[in-house]
Amino acid sequence: MKDYIKIIEDNKEEMLQTLADLVAIPSVVSAPDGDYPYGAEVQRAYEFMMAKAEKDGFITKNVDNQGGHLDFPGKTDDLIAVVGHLDVVPAGDPANWNTDPFKAEIIDGKMYGRGTIDDKGPLLAGYYAVKALKEAGFEPTKTIRVMLGLDEETNWYGMEYYMEREKAPVAGFSPDAEFPVIHGEKGMISFNLTKKIDLSGEGGLRLISLKGGTVSNAVPDSAKAVIAYGDKVTEITAKGVSAHASTPELGTNAISVLFDMLGSKEFAQKDANDIIGFFNDRLGFDINGERFGIPFEDEPSGKLTLNAGIAEIENDQAKLVIDVRYPVTFTLEQVMEGVHKVCDPFGWEITENTGAGPLYKPADDPLVVTLMDIYKKYTGQHDAKPITMGGATYARAVPNTVAFGPVFPGEVDLCHQPNEYIDIEDMVTSTKIFAEALYELAK
Repeated sequence: MKDYIKIIEDNKEEMLQTLADLVAIPSVVSAPDGDYPYGAEVQRAYEFMMAKAEKDGFITKNVDNQGGHLDFPGKTDDLIAVVGHLDVVPAGDPANWNTDPFKAEIIDGKMYGRGTIDDKGPLLAGYYAVKALKEAGFEPTKTIRVMLGLDEETNWYGMEYYMEREKAPVAGFSPDAEFPVIHGEKGMISFNLTKKIDLSGEGGLRLISLKGGTVSNAVPDSAKAVIAYGDKVTEITAKGVSAHASTPELGTNAISVLFDMLGSKEFAQKDANDIIGFFNDRLGFDINGERFGIPFEDEPSGKLTLNAGIAEIENDQAKLVIDVRYPVTFTLEQVMEGVHKVCDPFGWEITENTGAGPLYKPADDPLVVTLMDIYKKYTGQHDAKPITMGGATYARAVPNTVAFGPVFPGEVDLCHQPNEYIDIEDMVTSTKIFAEALYELAK
């Protein structure tokens, strides 16, 4: 068997070019387009990756354009999985980027572009780990499978559809988080608050409309309101700083900024004042649910986090879309009970969207131990311990997997933020770690 670590180093430039090609595809989930359930651009990224795998000699399978996989066959049909995704969140305001978000650019050893760290870069690190093992002549006992998800940033319908039809792995990981091993992921729920309102009337200061954010799982970086006084119409724009909804402390919510500004004004419409007052009294800039009835916290995973990802007020309806990540020892029922106690008296209708229960594996779980040992070997961090997080990875949807990498401790994580990048040497190191992990799990 050849040295797969050297093969990874030799394949570095090819890996970077493949990542640049993928970044150039703006694979944000959009409305279904014919046979493409997640839109033409997501499909284009998916077909690019499948074609690449076929060219490299892997066995591929497309599951109705809902997801797919490529296999490096072993002596048995037991599966070891790398689980990633090809969709990305929107880039947000281009003015907040120093480069074109969909044109990869290397600056000071970092490749910038939307998807470089979430999750196209890490997925390719997993792919090139498998490719290196294959080129080295490794003969796995278990089949190594790279699963390609297509709607991880939205509803996970594709992975749910895929897993209903395909075999679950006996072990594996999702390279879509942090190192060392993520042995716990907070529960998550996204829900809509909607309310019928009346913005009619003339005279005085009037709220015409309000809109902010595009997805619930990102801190919105812009929001705007249209107000009128007499015949004069004015647009007020608020700017924020985008971040992943699981780490709202890293961002500034533009919707909160806008509502705070509007709170200093008195509108002629009672419903406008009520909505603004509710937001500022119960949400505001809070990120831990203190005033929203859900101030939950536990020892394994810390405090609950909350993100108001979308706000819309127009015509006869107000709508808020809220993302909550709750600690691993709490239940969805406890969360929603608290939310109802706060929202029901104000007449909000609550509709649950996507959600997933907490994921938790003890530190002595064999998969956790194996991955931790390999991480320690490559980093020298022998006192490292597995960690928990508020983010959600496909490890929740795929049995017998955990999140593993790619962001190293102490490194900046610009997932879902402007100027997203992946450190090139870290990507190469991740590829080596993934290769050894797959070797150990599949041998």
